[in-house]
Amino acid sequence: MGKLKIVVGSALISAGLHFFWAPSQVAGGGVSGLSIVIKELLPMIPISFIILVLNAIMFLLGFIVLGKEFGIKSIFSSLLISIIMRIFEVVMPVSEPLTSDMLMSLIFGSLIMGLGQSIIFIQEGSSGGTDIIAKIISKFSPLKIGVSLMIADMVVVAMATFILGIEKGLYAMLGVIITSLLIDFFIAGISIEKYVMIIPSNKTIGNTIQKFILNELERGATIYEATGAYSGEHKTVITTAVDRREFLKLRLFLQNTDNRAFVSVQDLHEVLGEGFKEDVAKT
Repeated sequence: MGKLKIVVGSALISAGLHFFWAPSQVAGGGVSGLSIVIKELLPMIPISFIILVLNAIMFLLGFIVLGKEFGIKSIFSSLLISIIMRIFEVVMPVSEPLTSDMLMSLIFGSLIMGLGQSIIFIQEGSSGGTDIIAKIISKFSPLKIGVSLMIADMVVVAMATFILGIEKGLYAMLGVIITSLLIDFFIAGISIEKYVMIIPSNKTIGNTIQKFILNELERGATIYEATGAYSGEHKTVITTAVDRREFLKLRLFLQNTDNRAFVSVQDLHEVLGEGFKEDVAKT
């Protein structure tokens, strides 16, 4: 399933580049943007080949700094992008921009490519190039991946400004900003977990709910003893963190087991610890 998601992410990046960014010369950072700049200097070379060569240099950093597994996934996705780009160039060539509005090309290209990069990042991989630089910066600093990518891509934007002109350089900078923000948005949206607080109607049912969370969902829980401000009654409070699929199971269980329970739910954009992304000690 992980490889399939990387294939989907690579296809989205290739589509956004081939159909929107490249025809309009939106060099919005990364190896994709750098390939557009080089294409302007060497128009006889296909962008797919330029990307392949650039990534062949860049993914070595993935092996050295980020480890073997990240490097393998980077090779896989970067090769896919070059292959899919070549297929697009042969089967569905685009010689002119799909729209005369460069801003539209920028927005749609950024949207599609940002989603593709997010899917690959979530699989702990990279589409190559400055994505690897962003991952390195993110690993050794508190910066989010999107912000790290923005910093690394500013070098490409400077090159685009020098080669393609100020106007297209400004569009390139806007593309970097939009794509970076979209990456953080998509990663947060896809990775959302739920924090659930449950106050059962009585202690016996509370024990049943605890067992369901521990045994059926295989999640931990924290139990508090509380007192109702209005009634003065002693209450049991159960809190747990679950993913969205587990939350649906928990909600259905509560509906069937204790429809008088008080339930409060909050979205969590990041959960660190056993059973989730990673151990706190690794951050």
